Amino acid sequence: MGTHKALLELNGSTVLTHIVEAIRPAVSRIVVAAGPYEALYRATEKGANRAANRAMDHREGLEFVQDRYPGKGPLAGLHAALAASHTAWNLVSACDMPLLQTSLFNGMKRLAADYPASNAIVPRVEGRIHPLAGAYHRRILPELEQRLIHDQLRVVRWLEEIGCQYVETNELEQAGVQQPALQLSNMNTPEQLQHIRLHLQNSDGSSSGE
Repeated sequence: MGTHKALLELNGSTVLTHIVEAIRPAVSRIVVAAGPYEALYRATEKGANRAANRAMDHREGLEFVQDRYPGKGPLAGLHAALAASHTAWNLVSACDMPLLQTSLFNGMKRLAADYPASNAIVPRVEGRIHPLAGAYHRRILPELEQRLIHDQLRVVRWLEEIGCQYVETNELEQAGVQQPALQLSNMNTPEQLQHIRLHLQNSDGSSSGE
């Protein structure tokens, strides 16, 4: 994409803001694993909110943390966020899925209650695993840290080793997740970003016409 996906403009705000607003109703606290870019994230988000003349109250509890094992990919970000967590179960989202809705996060909470003995619960939609849109128990931290220390960074292999509970489309829908495949769409190219922008614009237009 040529830039940080979380900070891309998307219909008047950043991708990060879209995801924050989707997850906010489902959680008591939001931790952003910003890696070495905390200052950039803070400045961009502050400017975006000021430009939109938004109150900051809805962002109460948003915190930024740096990776304790920098340069080691998504597992390092997951580790940093879980290390900062105060709760047993934690909802996780990458910042390249701007179509996520609150129904996904509420659904993952219901599934965590259904599988209390699991270490992780991750969607598997149309054969594709989405490890960065799941629920993780904080008890995985010691094992996760060992993988980072030994540079064992393959996410799917790690999920298999910790006994991840995969949830398919039908189970997600039963848990209240609306259009799971659409919500889990990510953006890796400018063309995909433009497609998502058009989808959001069309969705807004449909909602305003009802």
